[in-house]
Amino acid sequence: MKPFEYFIQLKEVNKISPDIELAKSLLSEVETRIEIALEMKLDERKARIIFELLYDSLRELTDVILALDGFKSYSHEANLSYLSKFKEFETIELMELNRFRKIRNSSKYYGKPAKLEDALEIKKTFPEIREKLMKIINNKLKNKK
Repeated sequence: MKPFEYFIQLKEVNKISPDIELAKSLLSEVETRIEIALEMKLDERKARIIFELLYDSLRELTDVILALDGFKSYSHEANLSYLSKFKEFETIELMELNRFRKIRNSSKYYGKPAKLEDALEIKKTFPEIREKLMKIINNKLKNKK
């Protein structure tokens, strides 16, 4: 995975003022997405939708962190790279998230839908990753007050 600064140089990430209101708005939006994804019954037909909803929820939670730290990202890969700055995330987890990113991109842009086993995997790892992201977010929000 490339370092976060690489994405800044490519202008795939812009430095902005920390934006608490944007972060809160994104957080509200993502909670709805998560609720919908977790309420859906997982089967072969809905695997792609559930996978994409859960992946996009995790990515949007990283957008919240970036907004709180004064960044705007136009790259999913940059978002994942930024997470390497936090002790909560081990390299193996970031590699798994990157694998999910590739599955999502193949599904969204190349007509290779996420399979049932992909949806099962992301659904299994989702709670722990979400908890780590929320811990980072809550600490940042607490420090912004």
